[in-house]
Amino acid sequence: MKTTRTCTLLALLLMAGLTMQAQVRFDWQWGYGSMGDDVPYFILKTDEGYFVGGNIDNDGGFNVECEHSGNRNGWLIKLNEAGELVDQSCVDMGILSQISQSRTNPNHYFLCGTDPVGNESNACVIKMDEQMNVLWKHVYGNPAYTSWYSPRVTATSDGGCICGHTVAWDGGDISHHYGLWDAWIFKLDSLGNLEWETTLGTEDTELVSKIKEMEDGSYTVLINGAPQQSGSLYSCHQYPSIVFGVVAKLDAEGNLLDNRCYGGYTQNDSFADFIVLEDGFLYAGSANSNDGDLEGAGYHLGYNQGNPNYGRSSDAWLMKTDFDGNVIWSKCYGGTLNDVACKVFQNEDGGFTVTGWSESRNGDVQSALQLYEAPQGSWGPQKPWIFRTDAKGYLLWERVMGADVASTQYYADAVQVSDKEVVFVCQDALYPPPYPYGDINCPNVVVGSQDNYWVFHLTDIFDYEGVEEDPTSEQVVFYPNPGNDVLNIRTAVTVWQPYSARVEIYDLMGRLTYSRALEGCETTIETDNWPSGMYFWRVLADGKEIGKGKWMKKNN
Repeated sequence: MKTTRTCTLLALLLMAGLTMQAQVRFDWQWGYGSMGDDVPYFILKTDEGYFVGGNIDNDGGFNVECEHSGNRNGWLIKLNEAGELVDQSCVDMGILSQISQSRTNPNHYFLCGTDPVGNESNACVIKMDEQMNVLWKHVYGNPAYTSWYSPRVTATSDGGCICGHTVAWDGGDISHHYGLWDAWIFKLDSLGNLEWETTLGTEDTELVSKIKEMEDGSYTVLINGAPQQSGSLYSCHQYPSIVFGVVAKLDAEGNLLDNRCYGGYTQNDSFADFIVLEDGFLYAGSANSNDGDLEGAGYHLGYNQGNPNYGRSSDAWLMKTDFDGNVIWSKCYGGTLNDVACKVFQNEDGGFTVTGWSESRNGDVQSALQLYEAPQGSWGPQKPWIFRTDAKGYLLWERVMGADVASTQYYADAVQVSDKEVVFVCQDALYPPPYPYGDINCPNVVVGSQDNYWVFHLTDIFDYEGVEEDPTSEQVVFYPNPGNDVLNIRTAVTVWQPYSARVEIYDLMGRLTYSRALEGCETTIETDNWPSGMYFWRVLADGKEIGKGKWMKKNN
């Protein structure tokens, strides 16, 4: 049998008593906004720091020093590498929802949101330079109607951008409307001229989620909805009112090439993000199903607010496909309340870092217990959540962040700075000093400010080098690894005869989760009710440690 090196992380956990808090380090954090209620939407990494944007309340004050209209305004701030405020602009939009850096001029950026004039909510696109000077601004859609959904924008390789909006009408720039809400996609050149537009929809509801240009000049559009009956999209299945994650492929001129639906057949499932891999695609979102494409994915059955009358709660969902759209694996992460994957990044080791939010305090979401505990049967507030998996989607670690009380910190966006660095922007009613309140420790908060932007930088300090891929020793082996319902421990005869041998298993928070005496060369442990993720074990014989390593529990 293969001899294993010392598992450094396990030794640290056992000797130093480290908890899940040690999987990430807060390097800096700041609070930004007005004296009223402010809603962040996005963060973008630049060469000099970050752009963070969203909306501010009409109260002004606190950090707001630009001229605003007296209504809810778009607000764009420029931060340096340490997250400190450098510059700001009040943007004339009803909702400032997304930013994208030009692919032909890194000093130019596209902003999108909704038109603030009256009650109109058409798509508004602004092109600006790095000093936040507006180069042009145009509004697209039909000014006679409104939409409260946030438009999307992605810069394209020709210097322009492609945008998406969710609409319930035609007319104006919109050539078709098929029924209820449709996904409207439109392409702009570098000057903001409309090059083409298309509506992706049916008689049911389809909401645009994300757009990305592929290397061949085509476009992939994520849509969440229930394509049924007639329209421009191919019908998913004849399951009325069931929401699917829909992947639509457009050519360079906006013509629909294909669309495919993913999810289960009895509950709603959706996509929020995707990345292109060397051998296919990885999609991230939320799932409420345990059938169809989610059969065997490990969905954690639960209910909204813990009440079965409110319907099923969601799990974070990752799904890998090949380039033809065939599912390679599908996995769920979370507990018995709502958990959602919003953004996914690929790491240098081929695994993935996922950001989103969680309400759970059980199942995979054990780290929330480090922040707060709630009475039995109550539901948890939303808090930002990060977790990391290996290349096959097996959970390595996870961390919920926020106040150490049952208050809400809403996730807005996150950006990966390096393989182990992520910057979040969230909405929070920032607590005034004295600090800290759990993870919240902003040095610049003004007493009396309400819901503000909470921006913070995390570093992943998980000890990957100290963990072996095949945790075996000459005297002890744990199998199968990864495992699911059972864990088998095989030991050499000399381990337990005539000594007293014992196995101890610890979770990522350093807590002893299982301990028992070994009574023979083969010991079987039932693990079907254990949360998925990584565990660390050690075996002692006559009080002396004779083996240690890691064991991966797969999703059920």
